[in-house]
Amino acid sequence: MAGRRKPHFLADDKGFHTASYGPFILRSAFQPIFSQDSEGRLTIEAFEALIRASSSGNPVSPGHFFSLVEPEDAVFIDTVCRELHILNMGALGRKRARLFINFNPSLFDAVADIEDEADRMVEVTVQAGLRPSRIVCEITEQGSGDNTVLHKLVSSLRARMFRIAVDDFGADDSDIQRVTELNPDILKFDAAWVRRFTETSAGMGLLKLMVDQFIDKGITVLFEGLEEVHQVEFCNRVGVQLMQGYALARPEIVPTTFDERFPEIRETPRTPDTNAPPPAAQPAAAPDPEQSAPAFARPRRAAAFGKRTR
Repeated sequence: MAGRRKPHFLADDKGFHTASYGPFILRSAFQPIFSQDSEGRLTIEAFEALIRASSSGNPVSPGHFFSLVEPEDAVFIDTVCRELHILNMGALGRKRARLFINFNPSLFDAVADIEDEADRMVEVTVQAGLRPSRIVCEITEQGSGDNTVLHKLVSSLRARMFRIAVDDFGADDSDIQRVTELNPDILKFDAAWVRRFTETSAGMGLLKLMVDQFIDKGITVLFEGLEEVHQVEFCNRVGVQLMQGYALARPEIVPTTFDERFPEIRETPRTPDTNAPPPAAQPAAAPDPEQSAPAFARPRRAAAFGKRTR
């Protein structure tokens, strides 16, 4: 995107950034993506970045905001959102969690644009104090219109060590072809499609087989749109590695409360003590509640898989 204007961001006293477009103020909201151990303890493995717009102090839905973006500004705002999220991820201070950001291949017109955007992504990622391997580039549009552009986008991002995710997998022929061609690091299953498979035992068995096949290929599987505990339990039964949804945590505008609710486990290096007794003679340390990830809190009402729209 050579020749296009670069985004401008304002940082507050805590290092979190906002951007503006006309009368709109743009902020980052992050929703956690979790893994869960056999005892039900949750660990934040990543965040999905979401844009939150407001005008005159009033919230504006993402869909309405993007509908008001001038066509000639679409690529610029797409870049603004990504860079804003990356900068705020750096300010968040998590040491291991990854960040999912969206890429719509249909917005790119030429290979030169892709190379320029990928290089700029590296600059902003380093500026934020992050490694490219902690950024997951989520391909959100199935019909990019130009497979050459799509494959160049993925190869350019991967060459710079960014991770690749494919969104809304539903096992149609086009979905399977897309996964085969792009070979993503992470695959997000379409919530409505998963719901249909959970309605029968045969469907659940087939879904588990499919999950196992992707895992065997080295692809991490993510189920989103989880709204109730039985859905989380189902994910555990079929071996899904990553989970996301309102049942686990809602999105929060940065700075978030996630550090207090789901603190990272800190690894404290130890200096050998030659005068200390053998390890067997040491008393067992009491668990540190600040280091333990919370167990999953069970909601009450049953519901189908699905994305929230409100």
